[in-house]
Amino acid sequence: MGSAGLATTLPLPLYVAYAARGEYGAGALALAFAAYAATHMLASPLLGPLPDRVGRKPAILLGMALAGLSTLILMLAPTVPGLALARVAQGLAMGCITGAGAAWAAELGGNTPEAARRAGTVLAMATAGSFGLGGLLTMLALLGQPGALLPATFPAHLLALALLAVAVLRLPETLAAPRGNRLRLPAFPPGTLATTLAILPGWGVTGVVLTTIPVALTAQGFPAAGPWAACLMMLTGAATQLALRRIEPRRAVRYGLGLTCIGAGLVFYGSAQGLLWPLPLGAMLTGAATYGLIYLGGLGAVTQAAGHERPRATAGYFVIAHTGFGLIPIAVGLATDSFGRGAALLGLWLALAALALVLALAIRRTET
Repeated sequence: MGSAGLATTLPLPLYVAYAARGEYGAGALALAFAAYAATHMLASPLLGPLPDRVGRKPAILLGMALAGLSTLILMLAPTVPGLALARVAQGLAMGCITGAGAAWAAELGGNTPEAARRAGTVLAMATAGSFGLGGLLTMLALLGQPGALLPATFPAHLLALALLAVAVLRLPETLAAPRGNRLRLPAFPPGTLATTLAILPGWGVTGVVLTTIPVALTAQGFPAAGPWAACLMMLTGAATQLALRRIEPRRAVRYGLGLTCIGAGLVFYGSAQGLLWPLPLGAMLTGAATYGLIYLGGLGAVTQAAGHERPRATAGYFVIAHTGFGLIPIAVGLATDSFGRGAALLGLWLALAALALVLALAIRRTET
């Protein structure tokens, strides 16, 4: 899981450089970025049941190969079109790995309810941690290679994937025999609708932080501020997961929705006004809320309720997550090009606050 997560954010500090090479705006960059989410959503009916058809290990190895392909594409074509193609490969990679990873971890742990809860926690931590680490490693590499479009982290990622594949091959397969159909829709376990829908605005905000905000800050003379804020957001989320991994899932999601509104408000305000001081605090609050509470709680609720349908249920959760991750940054990017970033970010925050209130109230009713 971490290998695919690293692939998605290794090029993060280079997004603005890719856009500058072809004079692309925030909307075009958001569209290229969203190719990942669109691919993941469209391929879910095929990739969701894949671990039940071919096995956990083959699905994960295929995902790792696709993650490596995405990095190779950017090594050969460091442009916005190249980024779009790489994001397609990343979407397929995550689609292969997420469902298989959750099921494999639970089964290796004994296939008990506690093992399922731990599997959800491990998957969430691996996602957030690798997302944050990928961009951070590339930013550190760029300190020694300023202006480079081929940082040392790209070939290093390919080498790490090869070594990790050897380790995966040594683990046992837990699927005794193929089951299910070749093409099945993602599953949504009963009682998890509100906690699942909460990831829609949560990952939507993170997608905006990863795309529109770096472009805005670069235009204001702060090219490094956006990537650093994005990595800080994701690494804080991973740290929050470690600290709060035992919190009850529905409560975690409800608390995360409120905290997301505060963190996003600070990040959006700093970006719109060209101020740096709100960014670190806003990024940390957003990361803690989105990755540390909403994502951890929502994925935990799904894996607990899914039973033997964990691959399909995990795929369903990520369909909702990637809907927000893809469509919301596109909408904000296009609105920024048309109406200005201040109006676009204000509109997003108002929509976020309204949806967060509705979902928090719905989750609260399920707790009583």
